[in-house]
Amino acid sequence: MPFIMDPKWIAVAVFVGVYLLIVLGLRELTVASLAGVTLLLLLGVLSWEETWHYVDFDIMALLIGVMMVARMLSHVGFFRWLGIHMANLVRCDPTKMMVFFIVVSALLTSFAGATVVVALMMSMVAIEIMDVLELDPRPLVLSLIFTVNIAGMSTSVSSLPTILIASALRISFWDFLSHMWLPTIVSVGALLGSLFLFFRHSFLSARPKFRRIPIDPSEVIADKKLFVLYASLFVAMIIGFIIGPYFGLMPGAVALIVASIMLIVGGKRVGPVVREVDWETVLSITCLLMLVGALDKWGVITDLAAIMAPALMGNKLVGATAVLWSSAIISAFIDNVPYTITMRSTLIEVCGLRPGPLWWALAAGTCLGGNGTVIASYANLVVASAASEKGYKISPKAFAKLGLPLVLITTAISNLAILASVLLWS
Repeated sequence: MPFIMDPKWIAVAVFVGVYLLIVLGLRELTVASLAGVTLLLLLGVLSWEETWHYVDFDIMALLIGVMMVARMLSHVGFFRWLGIHMANLVRCDPTKMMVFFIVVSALLTSFAGATVVVALMMSMVAIEIMDVLELDPRPLVLSLIFTVNIAGMSTSVSSLPTILIASALRISFWDFLSHMWLPTIVSVGALLGSLFLFFRHSFLSARPKFRRIPIDPSEVIADKKLFVLYASLFVAMIIGFIIGPYFGLMPGAVALIVASIMLIVGGKRVGPVVREVDWETVLSITCLLMLVGALDKWGVITDLAAIMAPALMGNKLVGATAVLWSSAIISAFIDNVPYTITMRSTLIEVCGLRPGPLWWALAAGTCLGGNGTVIASYANLVVASAASEKGYKISPKAFAKLGLPLVLITTAISNLAILASVLLWS
């Protein structure tokens, strides 16, 4: 098919157009990205066969698998059971509850992979518990959102950006964790310190109505045998993420295997789980990979890498710092998924598929930036909307008032941790 203009610039124009539609809020991510791919096909910039060449099916399998596993855990009462136990263990003390909920949510995010589901389920449990205790749940809900975004950088399966990065590098769960545990821990520590400062005169000094939740944890479990089985399979999935690569099983395969077993065993008892998968997210990521694939095919990524390489490769400490801060600032105002996909292809051209500080900086920056504004991540939007439906509105202004300073604090702390890791591993 003859082109009226250079296909490189057609690919750039379509990509920028999609980005503007998303950033300006004119169209949803799914609609904008799907329209972009349609244009590329109609204009002959990509062929139908080529579009699928740029889709990473391990990413798709991992997303679908962990979403189903998290939903099924929710259906059997896992999150409510866990929340009640946590509140009772600390005698409903607001300060201890905040610390406990943050630590557990960080661990669940690191291993469950479904950040939106973990944030939503834990937040809804927190609201239920705070209603019983007659306390305002918004400080705890915000704390959980911030935690999930920060913990999203911890492992190769903990968030969409890290899934995309780990898939490109073909790096194991353990190898990814070995580089990201330090930035994650110090960032969670900075979060706790900031929250104690923000809420010391309000939520943390409040007196709860009860010292023990007047609900037996066993009451929220409809089927105890299924609950035990699902909890065991969840643990098996985590172990599979760690040891699976040594047996030729990628994380996507492990997640789908566990989800399939849960579906077969649970049957109608767990409801229409497949329909509850966030198919819009799956379709959006598929289309975004295709859009970036068009840029890659026509040399745009190579050109961009050539421009960035001197600045990023001259000094790896300076390069990592530049990637970290630019990623955090950009991701604080726009969705981090299209940015991660674009930067992933760029870094492949700049430094290849060898894991290094630029990759760790990208993972940290995109996740930390998610705390900046309410529109910066899916988890923020979903939880804020659900909280509003429960009567607890979280305004964009209130979110940014806490979120933006937190982004600056945690990014600065993570920067030091990443630089220390670079010096330690070099």
